[in-house]
Amino acid sequence: MFDRIKYKKFAKIQLKKRWTLPVLITLFCTIIISLLNIPDTSQQLVKFSDIMSEHGFDLTITSMIPQPTGWLLYTYQLCSFLAILITEILEIAQIKFYLKMSLSPEPVSFGDFIEGFSLWARGILASLWVSLWTIIWTFLFIIPGIVKAYAYSMTLYLVAENPELSITKALKVSMAITKGHKMDLFILDLSFIGWSILCCFTAGIGYLWLVPYIQMTKVNAYHALLKEALTTGLITAEDLKD
Repeated sequence: MFDRIKYKKFAKIQLKKRWTLPVLITLFCTIIISLLNIPDTSQQLVKFSDIMSEHGFDLTITSMIPQPTGWLLYTYQLCSFLAILITEILEIAQIKFYLKMSLSPEPVSFGDFIEGFSLWARGILASLWVSLWTIIWTFLFIIPGIVKAYAYSMTLYLVAENPELSITKALKVSMAITKGHKMDLFILDLSFIGWSILCCFTAGIGYLWLVPYIQMTKVNAYHALLKEALTTGLITAEDLKD
């Protein structure tokens, strides 16, 4: 049985007296991704300024942003590409960190997070594979795309925890363990909306604590889904190997 309240309560227990490192890791990831997204953000500001100018509003600050041409355009495109790749690497490194944190009350270190970078290739390939299939289903209609996104949502957790498991098989196992629980996972995400709104009133600072809370909760949900699937025979231990 999927019990989101239990997973969230347990996440608080797991993070108790261990908030510092998860918060610092969240800050670190946020800074890296934000720096890489500066070119894209600046161009979005320019587009917004153009739209506002059409309605009689002049945002002179955007005139200071250089228009990307030549080498600058290629630099912007490279930064956007790197931002996508590094985001996926940081994501699987965080998952690896929280998986380890969830399995023991023993102290964790920043080195445990750095260790997750060794999965960079698998993280990128798994994310691209999941994105490809999600996009394909989204082309059919939005709702099927959302449903499949939740069906594939445990792929990175499986890849991070099972080094012998291939990416294509991880996607299939994710579909198996989320069977009958996609709506549960959707509701779990919705349950954090209130906290997200409150974080907006802290200029985003509150997200430094909210993200670890969400991450640990989802790790707990992953463990529960995997255990249930193994117990009921939906999958076997052999399915977690290539």
